[in-house]
Amino acid sequence: MTGGRSDTKIVARFHYRHEGELAQGYLRDAGVESILFVDDAGGADCGLAFVNPGRLVVRLEDEEQAVELLRDLGFLEGERQP
Repeated sequence: MTGGRSDTKIVARFHYRHEGELAQGYLRDAGVESILFVDDAGGADCGLAFVNPGRLVVRLEDEEQAVELLRDLGFLEGERQP
């Protein structure tokens, strides 16, 4: 995310880093900037993500587009509960 400070929103949570990275890539391809926060010791301890799932964060103004895209791609099912 570039520029000054923006309000952000978590749009999805992931227990596996690769799922979060894949979702982030789809958002990037659609022109939606995002940040993926994953606490898994740099991939060395994947189990940490089950205690503290990775969070995919977008700017507040991009939330609707991001949620729609992630839902269409099957990353979000039913009601979103980040």
